[in-house]
Amino acid sequence: MTSHGDEIEEEQISRIEKGKGTDCHGRIETVICTSPSIVCLTQKLIAEMIGTYFVIFSGCGVVVVNVLYGGTVTFPGVCVTWGLIVMVMIYSTGHISGAHFNPAVTVTFAVFRRFPWYQVPLYIGAQLAGSLLASLTLRLMFKVTPVAYFGTTPTDSAARALVAEIIISFLLMFVISGVSTDSRAIGELAGIAVGMTIMLNVFVAGPISGASMNPARSLGPAIVMGVYKDIWVYIVGPVVGVMAGGLVYNFIRFTDKPLRELTKSASFLRSVSPNNNASSRDGVANLTNYNEQVRTGEIQEEQISRMEKGKCKDHEGIETVICTSPSIVCLTQKLIAEMIGTYFLIFSGCGVVVVNVLYGGTVTFPGVCVTWGLIVMVMIYSTGHISGAHFNPAVTVTFAVFRRFPWYQVPLYIGAQFTGSLLASLTLRLMFKVTPEAYFGTIPADSSVRALVAEIIISFLLMFVISGVATDNRAVGELAGIAVGMTIMLNVFVAGPISGASMNPARSIGPAIVMGVYTGLWIYIVGPVVGIMAGGFVYNLIRFTDKPLRELTRSGSFLRSVSPKHKASSKS
Repeated sequence: MTSHGDEIEEEQISRIEKGKGTDCHGRIETVICTSPSIVCLTQKLIAEMIGTYFVIFSGCGVVVVNVLYGGTVTFPGVCVTWGLIVMVMIYSTGHISGAHFNPAVTVTFAVFRRFPWYQVPLYIGAQLAGSLLASLTLRLMFKVTPVAYFGTTPTDSAARALVAEIIISFLLMFVISGVSTDSRAIGELAGIAVGMTIMLNVFVAGPISGASMNPARSLGPAIVMGVYKDIWVYIVGPVVGVMAGGLVYNFIRFTDKPLRELTKSASFLRSVSPNNNASSRDGVANLTNYNEQVRTGEIQEEQISRMEKGKCKDHEGIETVICTSPSIVCLTQKLIAEMIGTYFLIFSGCGVVVVNVLYGGTVTFPGVCVTWGLIVMVMIYSTGHISGAHFNPAVTVTFAVFRRFPWYQVPLYIGAQFTGSLLASLTLRLMFKVTPEAYFGTIPADSSVRALVAEIIISFLLMFVISGVATDNRAVGELAGIAVGMTIMLNVFVAGPISGASMNPARSIGPAIVMGVYTGLWIYIVGPVVGIMAGGFVYNLIRFTDKPLRELTRSGSFLRSVSPKHKASSKS
């Protein structure tokens, strides 16, 4: 759909957003906007209030129902409900209000100039109103006992709950920023990515803090039920975590989405400020121009390499460390993305193992499997367009062996991956009193030989799927994150009880070093390396077509190039 935004002056856009626009005949001022490309403020606020209402009603409601009806829903069911309600409300109202539903998210977007400040108090008011109304509805519907309280309170330590809230809120905003504000991200899957992030965060931190991530989610029930115990945790934690997540992603961002494109659709979590339309048009032109130049060979390999190493020049000819090209990601950004991605992969996946043991098996083994699959999926969609989202030394080496990744970056990537794994393992050790039963590394359940065979086979499958969805022109690359994430999930279901389902040397070595447990560690180096190399080799034999190496290294993405040429070919 073509936007009429170019024909509307900034002043008129601002008036329409405030509900002061004229009707289609240009005569009568209306409260509800009649422009096909601008959503007025009244409509946004109603959408935010309704969206927040249903997020709280469904998410908190399932908590009450699970307690009052004998645990019928189960804890995994509660986690799934939270993820699904956020996902469906994003797709229902994101194109109207941006689907924030969270005061911390709204403030963070405003801080980073992705949302107008004058709308911030109005959005927060709408979000709190939705939360209060939903909480009041639940109180009137049910006889809520203290056990069935649907707010959030720390299970044991307020300090542990605070740390958990900061980390999971960081992850939430990091994913939101990755899928909604970067021009190379697959924006159509943003609702899935954010909803699944909520789901996995509830799996990981629900038994610790209740996994709020949202001041409105905690304040509404607290006010209606009159329970204010440690409420500060659920204000400070989400605000600090969300702000930090936005700041870090802002540092490694590939490119901004054109502002005019964001405002015309008012799509999920995007800026609605009309101030930079001209610069947005320039951004679209620059991106298209660079993609075309790279495709036709006008940008030489040497120049691409300089940009990837952070030796690019800005528009004034000054060399910068952070890449300013709209089509090249510099090495510094890639390494930070790899480290953060691996950190959250280990923190969430290994963390849910610890939580499941220390909190009485609440998560369950299927919940552990689901968490591993979801964290891989959401981190692929958040950072794949920056670093390629390897998160695995064996994958990085295999891509290099088959000339799909530059060798000079291999040791740097592996270093970033191990750093992320070590930091995540250290975080878990400091957060929890990890007993031998709650060890979050990988050791064979019984036979070392059986564990080795299992690791080789599931690692083969993982790399076979990665190769299929990432390096073949005819694959549906937009779904690569889902395919790889679900491969991880099913592999944990199959091999988790046998070997722990590592598939990744960094996943096993980090916890082993931090906890000092080296039993059978060689299995988790040899198995993944052999399996992944074999999987890449076999797919190479049956590959339909190769993607150009320059295209893969240019974007750093093992998921899919989204240059205009390939968009056209994928449509056909």
